[in-house]
Amino acid sequence: MFSIDYQNGFFIYVAAWLVFLTVLWCREQWRTKINAWSLSEGKLCVCGECHFAFLLKPRELAVRCPRCNGLCYVTKGKRRR
Repeated sequence: MFSIDYQNGFFIYVAAWLVFLTVLWCREQWRTKINAWSLSEGKLCVCGECHFAFLLKPRELAVRCPRCNGLCYVTKGKRRR
């Protein structure tokens, strides 16, 4: 059996905790990046008939409403029906 003095044991204990916390931090950063919302990429559109609000993909000019299937047009950043 091998022996470890208190100084080396404490160093190994602190180093193990730092590695563990670093792994948890990296995992949380990875999960946050995957589940992040990117609302600035899309536009909010409100249907003129049923007033249902939904997100448009970037550079879409015409889209169908998911609720009433009505056609919504987007021109120059303004939303109209």
